[in-house]
Amino acid sequence: MQYDIKTVEREVHKNPFDTYMDFHVRKADEMSTIFVFHNNGNTWDNPNGTLYGGVLYSMADSTMETACAIYGKAVLTLDLAMNYLRPAFADTTITAEAKVIHNGRTTMVALCDFYDDDGRYLAHGKGTFFVTGQYTFGQGDGTNGH
Repeated sequence: MQYDIKTVEREVHKNPFDTYMDFHVRKADEMSTIFVFHNNGNTWDNPNGTLYGGVLYSMADSTMETACAIYGKAVLTLDLAMNYLRPAFADTTITAEAKVIHNGRTTMVALCDFYDDDGRYLAHGKGTFFVTGQYTFGQGDGTNGH
């Protein structure tokens, strides 16, 4: 099922953290969910002058949880692991693409891949999520698992 991007974006931005980080939805369907983050300036740089890994970690969590919500399930993160392959730099747009690889009754597993403006593969994440119930877009406060 394809969801209207504006509907999913409104739902994502019910979460204060996702709003603060200014994550945006580019795509949302059962094939994949795509978020973008505009890394403007060096606000999110670590002392090495590259993007702090926690930004990608939190983006992976939010993107994968939204991918689970597309399947109609509210989830909580049980485990999330990241592999950082290349550094991300200031003044780039980071794209995160999540895909659900296990849609179980009590758990879900998703993968999340990250790319920069030049298509460089930056990082890979894998998350396991506990299903807490049904998720319906446009209902509640949007914090189901976020």
